[in-house]
Amino acid sequence: MSREKDAANYAVLFFASVSVLLLIFPASRIAHTARIAASYSLYPSMHYGARYGHFVRNVPANFVALLETDQENRALKDKVRELELRLQNASADDSENERLTGEMGLSRKLPWTGVWARAVGKTPADWYGSFYADKGSEDGVSPNDTALAMQDGRAGLVGRVFEVYPKFSKVLLLTNGSASTVCSLGPGGPDALIEGRGTRLLRMNYVPEEAAPAEGAELVTSPSGILFPRGILVGRVKKIYPRESFMNFITADVVPAVDAGAVKEIFLVKRNIPSEFSPAAQADK
Repeated sequence: MSREKDAANYAVLFFASVSVLLLIFPASRIAHTARIAASYSLYPSMHYGARYGHFVRNVPANFVALLETDQENRALKDKVRELELRLQNASADDSENERLTGEMGLSRKLPWTGVWARAVGKTPADWYGSFYADKGSEDGVSPNDTALAMQDGRAGLVGRVFEVYPKFSKVLLLTNGSASTVCSLGPGGPDALIEGRGTRLLRMNYVPEEAAPAEGAELVTSPSGILFPRGILVGRVKKIYPRESFMNFITADVVPAVDAGAVKEIFLVKRNIPSEFSPAAQADK
């Protein structure tokens, strides 16, 4: 009995000495490993309890750090979206400035005087019929002034002003079903009538079969016309239809020189046409 008691005392003394030595040794990798092994072999529950206790004590700090990181990420994403929007706006402004600069430069070369206006009040229901311009009688705009637009580096016919108010005016597009103009089929060639159809394409009528232009040929306003100045690009021949047996002329589809749906600015050319020559006056007669 005394021998067993002595052995137990020796064991306690041994483990106490080992514990003291582990506490005294520097926290090197070997010492740290020995501490973990000793704590696990002697008191496994205390070993895991210490690890989980350390984790639980740091949960609030980790949670706060996670929330702060999430807020920073959200703020950075908002900043990126704002910068992307600014970049898009800057790019759009640069494109608009470049377009306006080109249009202004081209208008200086035109042989006519006029005023620039923005196309406003477009509606899908009347896409190829008419739209409004933000210039009116206060800016010198008059009925029957010619509306031009720049496309592909050239001035093309858009239509004419048919209603004028102090601060804005209404433009009748050439593609309107009630619009028309006389065009020339090449230098020295006969004239033909260009009519709007309310669609993207124009219709060319009353073309003598022997004078039919080739597909892709350019058509310009005729000197014999009254409403529009001569030599303005009207469009290009897209498709020629054969002469019907009961007709003595042919017809053709014409692509307008200016896409009405893409018009943003127009150049209103002063015409000063006497009222008795206007289409409305002619219709009353």
